[in-house]
Amino acid sequence: MDELLHRLLAEAVGRYLDAVDRLAAGQHAVVGGELRRLTAAWRSVLGLHRPLGARTHCAGCGRAHLPASGRRGSMCTVWRVASAYFVRADPEGGVMLKR
Repeated sequence: MDELLHRLLAEAVGRYLDAVDRLAAGQHAVVGGELRRLTAAWRSVLGLHRPLGARTHCAGCGRAHLPASGRRGSMCTVWRVASAYFVRADPEGGVMLKR
């Protein structure tokens, strides 16, 4: 189950970063370049903190990618920040991009 939930989180964060890349294409060259640099940096950091092994622990910090039920604060901090800033819950139960 953790693998599925992490995959959904990673897809939602990836959609947000893809949307920022598309937004960058319509910006002034300097602004667009900086937006693309930021998304590339985030993708790189998230890649360093990818799940490792069957228990989906973080390759970067060793924490779980998703907190175990009833435990707070055990989630990989990089993914926690990405989730907090780039993804929000949809009132209908899905996931939406932050605006």
